[in-house]
Amino acid sequence: MEYKVVVEFDPDSGHYTGTVAGLPNIVVDARSQAQAVKLAKEAIRFYFDEEPRESRRVHAKIVSVHV
Repeated sequence: MEYKVVVEFDPDSGHYTGTVAGLPNIVVDARSQAQAVKLAKEAIRFYFDEEPRESRRVHAKIVSVHV
């Protein structure tokens, strides 16, 4: 399955935050983009090892908004 990992850089901490669209409670903190993606992949695997089978279907939509 394919998931969208959103990686953001925090200039105050110098770290990258990674979240996974459509999966609750997955937030990773890393020193590089590559590490954030790696940690997110591990978290996705762990999430599905812990979740009951019925809830494995994920629907997510990423939209852009202008403010």
